[in-house]
Amino acid sequence: MLTITADLFMQWATGLMFVSLRLFGIFLSMPLFAFRAFPMRLRLMVVLAIAFAILPGLIPQAKGFGLAPPTFVAAGIELLIGVFIGFLIRLGLMAVEVAAEVLSNLTGLSFATNYVRDPNLASGLMGEFLGLTTLALMFALNIHLAVLEVVIESFKTLPFGQWPAVWSLPAVTVLIARAFQLGLVLSMPSIVVYLIFNVIQSVLARTSPQFNLFSVGFAITVPLAFLVLMIILPDLPQFVARSVEAPFALIRQGLGQ
Repeated sequence: MLTITADLFMQWATGLMFVSLRLFGIFLSMPLFAFRAFPMRLRLMVVLAIAFAILPGLIPQAKGFGLAPPTFVAAGIELLIGVFIGFLIRLGLMAVEVAAEVLSNLTGLSFATNYVRDPNLASGLMGEFLGLTTLALMFALNIHLAVLEVVIESFKTLPFGQWPAVWSLPAVTVLIARAFQLGLVLSMPSIVVYLIFNVIQSVLARTSPQFNLFSVGFAITVPLAFLVLMIILPDLPQFVARSVEAPFALIRQGLGQ
């Protein structure tokens, strides 16, 4: 007859709670999982399925909880660890958002957002397109699987309820600065193309003042956007992989791997 003691039940329940909280934080903040098409109930079911699958190998880490139950602070730290991991990946994607913002302003496609700002579209049409393309590339590069693998292994290296010391404000500041640098590098083709176009438009304005350059200019800036996209898109997979290198390295370093 199988008997379940109170200590064994506490170990399993506590281990399931801590594993689920760390995983659920990732599904709350990581862009690859935290989108509207992925309902919250389905995210919770996936988290619980992963937690049940890996829990048998993590019972030794939870043995001490039978005598000393965890506090709410430790549970909150586990949730914050998962949220912070998703936030670090989000910082890597800031580089694409910076390039999308620059391209949207240069093309005039986000001209209306100067008057009526839509909070659901961070960078207008170009931001929406490049954002969806970036998410598709991250799925194609299996970045979501790599993050889940690192997090699952972290339960053996990072004790429950302990915040990694290397995840500090200076490290996050360096990631933000790197994201802006990469974003400016990605936006350089658009800056060069539209600089040349604006110089030509200025010369035409001086040579023929009666020519209506506003009507012609807006008709040309949009096709130029497709030219810039043709320049950017072939190198976008390598750029996405490079943009998440530093956040992924900081995640591995914080999780003790």
